[in-house]
Formats: sequence, structure tokens, C-alpha cells
Amino acid sequence: MQGWWANLLQGALSAVIGGIVAAITAWAVVTATRRHERRAALEIEARTSAIEFFLLLADIDTQLTKALDNQATVPHITDSKEWTLKALKAEIAMFSLGQEVGNAFSQKIGDLRRALELAEGDNPPKEQLVTASLEALHACADHLAEWLMQGRHRSESTPTKAKL
Repeated sequence: MQGWWANLLQGALSAVIGGIVAAITAWAVVTATRRHERRAALEIEARTSAIEFFLLLADIDTQLTKALDNQATVPHITDSKEWTLKALKAEIAMFSLGQEVGNAFSQKIGDLRRALELAEGDNPPKEQLVTASLEALHACADHLAEWLMQGRHRSESTPTKAKL
């Protein structure tokens, strides 16, 4: 009779321990999944912001090129609502991915803003200031493009800059 109660008690205890282990495992899986989903959502927001800012850079590139070609006045880009909104949105999104990513992007966007501020409003525009703005813009655009391409798998047969 003692063996019967011992087996029953051991089975009940094993079931309780198994239930606790299953609950802890389920909690860990749910927590990890939520953490991953949160990280994925932040990355999606950062990529969306980066693409929007990239399109703004293309528009600014057109304006600067026209200023060089036609001696047209460079408009006050850095004072515009569009610049402020898209630059801040992209910068905040990059910092949400981490200090290193945010700092690198912030440096590029700061360099571009300073270069644009020097070139804005001159009539006729000073060629060296517009050229410096274009160089800063291309550095920022290249940095953004490289970041957007991270994690994208390309086959070895795809030509790269080095092979071209």
C-alpha cells in the first residue's frame, strides 16, 4: 500500500513540476517573440523613414544641380517643414535601433545640414559651397543606401563596384 501512495505522490509532483517548466518555457517564448516583434517594428519604421529621407535627398540633389547648372539660388532647404520633419523622423528612427546606428546617421545628416546652410540663399550661388553640399548629400545618401542594403543577400555573380 505504501508503494501505491508513493507512486501517486511522485506522479502528481512530476505533473506539477512539468506544468511549471512548461509555463516558464511558454513565458520565455512569448517574451522572446514580443521582443523580436518590437525590434522588427522598429526596423520597419527606420527603413520607412530612411526611404522617405532618401527621396528628399534626391529632390535636394536636383535643386543643387540646377543651382550649379543655371546659377539659380539655392532655396532655404534646412528651414523647410519637409526637411525638419523627415530629417528628425529618420534620425529618431535610427537612434531607436541603437547608439552606433544613430550616431553614424546623425553625423552624416549634421554634415549635410551644415553644408546646405552655407550654400542656401546666395544669389548667384557660390560654386564651391554648392559642390560641398552635393558631396555631403552624396555621402549621406551612400550611407543610407548601404544601411538599407544590410542583410540583403546578393549572389556572388552579382557585379559589385569593385568588379565594375
